[in-house]
Amino acid sequence: MDHESFLENQVKLMKHDLHYTPFPDPQTNEKSDLTTGEADERADVVSNVDYTLMLVLHKGTEYLGYLTASFDLSQANDKLFLDFHGKEVMSCSVNDATVPPKEIFCRRRVKIPGKSLKAGRNTVSLAFRNLYATDGNGLHHFVDPEDKEEYLYSNFEPFAANKMFPCFDQPNLKAVLKLVTLSPAHWQVIGNELEKVTLSGEEASAKLSELKIPSAFITKDLGKYKFRVFTPTPPISTYLFACIAGPYEFFTSTRKPEEGYPPMRIFVRKSLKKFMEPYVSEFFKITECGIKFFEDIFGFKHPFSKHDQIYCPEYNAGAMENVGAVTYTETYVFKEPPTEERMMDFAETILHELSHMWFGDLVTMKWWNDLWLNESFATFISNLAMAKAPGLERYRAVWIGFNKSKGWAYRVDQEPTTHPITAKIETTEDAENIFDGITYMKGASVLKQFYYLVSHQVFCAGLKEYFHKYQWKNTQLADFIAVMQKALKESGSKIDLDQWVIQWLTTKGLNELEPKIVVKDNKISEFKVLQQFAPHADQVCKMHMMDIVLYDAEFKEKVVERVLVEGKPEVTLEIFKGMEAPTAVLLNINDYAFAKVRLDENSLHAFQKNLNKVSDSLTRMIIWRSFWEMVRDGNTSPKEYINLVLAQLPAEKNEIIITGALSYSLGAVTYYIPREYKKSESTLLFNMALERLKVESSVNTKKNLLSYIIQFACMPEHKKILAKWLKDGTGVADAVLTQRNRYTIIKKIYADKDFTLEEKQKLLAAELEKDKSDEGLRAQRCCEAAVPTPENKQKCWDIFLDENTKESDHMLFSGMSGFNSEDQEELLKPYLDKYFEVLADVFKKRSRAYAGEFFTVLRPQDDEAAFKRFEEMKGKITEETKTLQKLVMEEMDSLKRCIRGKAKYLEGLKK
Repeated sequence: MDHESFLENQVKLMKHDLHYTPFPDPQTNEKSDLTTGEADERADVVSNVDYTLMLVLHKGTEYLGYLTASFDLSQANDKLFLDFHGKEVMSCSVNDATVPPKEIFCRRRVKIPGKSLKAGRNTVSLAFRNLYATDGNGLHHFVDPEDKEEYLYSNFEPFAANKMFPCFDQPNLKAVLKLVTLSPAHWQVIGNELEKVTLSGEEASAKLSELKIPSAFITKDLGKYKFRVFTPTPPISTYLFACIAGPYEFFTSTRKPEEGYPPMRIFVRKSLKKFMEPYVSEFFKITECGIKFFEDIFGFKHPFSKHDQIYCPEYNAGAMENVGAVTYTETYVFKEPPTEERMMDFAETILHELSHMWFGDLVTMKWWNDLWLNESFATFISNLAMAKAPGLERYRAVWIGFNKSKGWAYRVDQEPTTHPITAKIETTEDAENIFDGITYMKGASVLKQFYYLVSHQVFCAGLKEYFHKYQWKNTQLADFIAVMQKALKESGSKIDLDQWVIQWLTTKGLNELEPKIVVKDNKISEFKVLQQFAPHADQVCKMHMMDIVLYDAEFKEKVVERVLVEGKPEVTLEIFKGMEAPTAVLLNINDYAFAKVRLDENSLHAFQKNLNKVSDSLTRMIIWRSFWEMVRDGNTSPKEYINLVLAQLPAEKNEIIITGALSYSLGAVTYYIPREYKKSESTLLFNMALERLKVESSVNTKKNLLSYIIQFACMPEHKKILAKWLKDGTGVADAVLTQRNRYTIIKKIYADKDFTLEEKQKLLAAELEKDKSDEGLRAQRCCEAAVPTPENKQKCWDIFLDENTKESDHMLFSGMSGFNSEDQEELLKPYLDKYFEVLADVFKKRSRAYAGEFFTVLRPQDDEAAFKRFEEMKGKITEETKTLQKLVMEEMDSLKRCIRGKAKYLEGLKK
């Protein structure tokens, strides 16, 4: 019996046994976010929640479920509801009393009748039917194009557990989950806990009765199915529940329980196993070193019974810290040997998610306003582990990458939508919108400053008390600060954290710091630090603990001093008075402070000519960032930045700095240089990188250079070189095109009118013949969208607007990425009007993730015309689409910078 017939038989049986009348949510397209007030009201009356959840997981497009939710209720009321963004509720009972689904299921909520509830213990049971997700949230379904095998995985943060099953979907209603599954026998099923019972389908009936699950969930035709009961979880939040299923292959750690490690496995799709195998030992090693490091500084053993890591297709984020079942994007399954920078990025991700097992899973925030602490802590502590943990010496250069990542925080903190680190979260939509650079990198940077301020010993002492005091509970920021203040007091410190919290966590925006030095007779007579405010910042001067360096004529560190810059517009630092005048000075070496560092005039010119004489790599990274921020702020021409790259980058050896400077250069030519000059500037960068490639000895640097050479290619002769590379290779030893490089080249060629369609199709077909994977299909979608004909563009546009499409969001996003291709300005002009005609409707009808991608990737390329249209649109946006309002404000600010940067470039040409 095939899976479709099996499903039909089960539904028929359930209709009979459960007296099931199909009842879909009549307002399922009406978005219903959970508000802070509703969550508080529910948490005030509900406690001690247990879920027994059975999922009947089929191949195909949908699945069945049966939920029994038991909970204590302090008082009965008519306001209680379960969140459920699902297809149908098939049956419902409350305390054994049947309730017709049509009376309770509407607008993504199951409203529990107050008359059926009582003070004390209550039980709600529901049978439901649901569709697998195709947008990466809920229970996502994927078919591997190589072997046609089907895979499922859950992804819930912040408010998507209810897309899989009915539940009280909020972090402070922790619950025990008893997961039960029925699935094809050859599938693996991974939950938060280990399997407790595994039976053949035929043996399952008795177990269902024991679990009080209707026998309708079991038919007679179960020979090819397997029944699993998982060990109940400890109390955890719904967004941390997990269910992953499919014919995954796995690797098992050889570590023994007596060595102090939980059982560890790595799961991956069958078709990707061969790519994962070479890296398994390193991935386990990172995890093992992380466990020992965190257990040491947290003073608490790994809190869960296992630590599985699963690589998932079409994954929306980098990873997710599900209890005992961490999920990752498959971009971390390396089909070609990764660069060291890529390995560092992945090591940080493994450790980030691992740290959440304590900070986030064992102890969980009460509500999403403290999401920042959850994510910022994991980001900072994972980097600290790479810098300090025994066994992770390979990753000691971590703080250079950390500084590079801070660019995300600097950018977001200067937008009109910037917010305090402790953001005000009124709804779960607000929560979705704060997975941003402030929540992650600004918060992590501020915690790095905090760590430097209080000391390693005090920080760890506070953490140990925090985990022991609040294990299995929900906390707020005040709880974290209280244990740190106590640890400070016990150390003899007089630092008062209340003022620090006010300055750093409750105000928004970025401070700009600049040194001002007065020199007399070659001696410093006055050294001041000036503190100003970046755009959109609150007018608050903050306290900064930092290191300051003075350089001599050979650019050796003559003096390094740790100083406390008080929260004032102007602070005099007496410690430097009388010292010999430096050739250059730099604030915030070692990068402990979170501030935009300005260079004084003398230092600016000195570093422009001598940047490579600075020996410390992190310091050079800080200087490169300072130059780039000047471009973004319109204080210097992007031409000057490109000249700096051309002069200084050929001698740079650090991989992370090279990719950082090239990334900034790509940003300069993409956003800040007028269209008529883009190709000439890109050509300079293309030629520089190509010449460096020919003489480069580092394999990692060659890989990075190849990637940027392809992106800088803009002239016909450049693309001919790339086309030749596809056929004959680069001709440079160890400079081998990866499959991703090859697709990127073909995407460029597809958008180019100088190649015939036949030539393009031949190149793509050759790659797809070798690569039958989903990556190949996504590349194909991108290339097809890039074909420069009016008919093709209209066809793609219609697909993007089709609400009934069967393709996954990720496949559609690939098509979008090829639509607005370079050198297609005339062809795309009609889509300026079309874009703004449909934009508001897309945000009303589609998921926020889809609408956000549509907004960003398909935004018309004419900056000034787009700015005017956004300005007209801004006042018409309703409160219901606050995500659209946020994106419009940010895009307008970005466009202002682009327009200002282009003007600065033209101004520079006149000098």
